[in-house]
Amino acid sequence: MIYKIAIIGYVILYTGIVLAIRSLILYRNTGINPFKKMGDTGIKGFNEKIMILGATLIPVIAIIYMIGGSLYEYLVPIKYLEINGLKQFGIVIMLIGCVIGIIAQFQMGDSWRIGIDEKERTELITNKLYRYSRNPIYLGLLISLMGFFFIAPNALSLCCLVLSYPSVEIKIRLEEEYLIQKHGEKFQEYMEKVNRWI
Repeated sequence: MIYKIAIIGYVILYTGIVLAIRSLILYRNTGINPFKKMGDTGIKGFNEKIMILGATLIPVIAIIYMIGGSLYEYLVPIKYLEINGLKQFGIVIMLIGCVIGIIAQFQMGDSWRIGIDEKERTELITNKLYRYSRNPIYLGLLISLMGFFFIAPNALSLCCLVLSYPSVEIKIRLEEEYLIQKHGEKFQEYMEKVNRWI
C-alpha cells in the first residue's frame, strides 16, 4: 500500500505543485503564462511531443498501478525487479528528486518557464542550486523518474525513463542556444564554471 501512496503522491506533487501551483504563482506575479510552445516541426516539435507523451503516461501508469490486478499485467511488469528493497530505494530517490526539482524551480523565481519564447528575455539565475548544476530542475526530474521506475518496474515506466534522458538533453541544448543568444558572454562564462548536470 505504501508504494501505491508514493506513486500517487508523486503524480500529485509534480502536477499539483511543480506545474499547477508554480504556474499560478508565476502568472499572478508577472501575468506570464509559463507554458511556451517549442514548435510544431523539426526537432523542437518532435521533442515537445515526446515530453508531452511522457508527462501523460506517468499519471496513466500511476493509476493503473493503483488499480493493480490483471489490468497492471498489461504494462508488462518486470517481475525480477519487484523487490521490496528496490521499491524502498525508489521511494527515497523519488523524494530526493522531487525536493531538488521543486527547490530549484522556486529558486528560478520569475525566470522559470516550460519551453522557450524567443521574444522574452529572463534573468539568468546562477546562484543557490544553480551554482552546482546548470539544470537542477531536470536533474531532479530524472532522479525522480528513476525512483518511479523502481517502485513500478514495467515496460511502460521503463520506456518513459529511457526516453526522458535524450528528450531532456535535447531540451537543455535548445535552451542553451536561447540563453547564449540572450545573455551572450555571461552565459558562456557560466557554462565554463558549472557543469550541465552536476
